[in-house]
Amino acid sequence: MDTQRSRFNRVLLIVLIVLYVLSLAAFNYANWAADPEFMEWWMPLVNSMLLSIPLVLLYGSIYVLIVAWRERKALGQVSPRLSRIIHWAPRIAAILLIFFISLFSLDVFSMDAPPLELLGGFLIHSIPSIGMLVLLAFAWKRPAVGFVAFLLAGALFAFFFVRNVDSLPNLLIFVFPILLIAGLFYADWKWVRPQFPGQISAVT
Repeated sequence: MDTQRSRFNRVLLIVLIVLYVLSLAAFNYANWAADPEFMEWWMPLVNSMLLSIPLVLLYGSIYVLIVAWRERKALGQVSPRLSRIIHWAPRIAAILLIFFISLFSLDVFSMDAPPLELLGGFLIHSIPSIGMLVLLAFAWKRPAVGFVAFLLAGALFAFFFVRNVDSLPNLLIFVFPILLIAGLFYADWKWVRPQFPGQISAVT
């Protein structure tokens, strides 16, 4: 049984890595096709580094959730090692995704405008990342709150940033990662057994 689970996990990991590479290649090709003359040699490298943040979060979250679901279904509970990963994964993923989203606010400073207007534009463009940071602060010790909050955040991002076919890539880099963070908070809430100091000392 353990051998079958290990084989499944390896196959799942390979499939998700292939999907990650294909997604990254598709984004870079789309950027190059949009303006091939403007594309410098270093731009695909920088784009790949930045796009890897949401894509790794996307496919990594899928891997953790599927492995945890299968382990819980087979054994009735999630192992302590995987429980620790599930506990920290949504929090770390949320921080990285907020950092990625905040990078888009920096485009304001490339505009030719007075400093106060630039600062105002930066703050306005930072509203999504600031809002998610506030949600994360409330959800840090309350995974149930994190599940609901990031589920609503994913729905709002889908409503505002996925309006037509051209904006479908936003599903991969914004909406799906946010929804999977909500899924990780749900797993932390429902699948991970809380361990109090008394329980830990009793086990040891």
